Amino acid sequence: MRHRNNIFEQETYRGTGIKAMSAVQLTVIILSAISVIAAVYIVANFNEITARMAIFAANILTSGMPLIVAAIAGIYLVIRIKWKWRTRFWR
Repeated sequence: MRHRNNIFEQETYRGTGIKAMSAVQLTVIILSAISVIAAVYIVANFNEITARMAIFAANILTSGMPLIVAAIAGIYLVIRIKWKWRTRFWR
């Protein structure tokens, strides 16, 4: 960028008529291509992907992970509330 704090200015400093790609344009093109390929793969293999997601969710639910996460969240909230009560008392 020629001028500081100008994020919309082009990154290339070549004259007019010369086509040059900036790093941002190249990144956008590459990520767009990856997104299109991923979308085509998901559409083509939709049943397989949804089956894998269902098996993963069933394994997580049967492993007891939600109970562990809920217990940790509950302990965190109780400690946080008690800490707020303690700090309010001294103010």
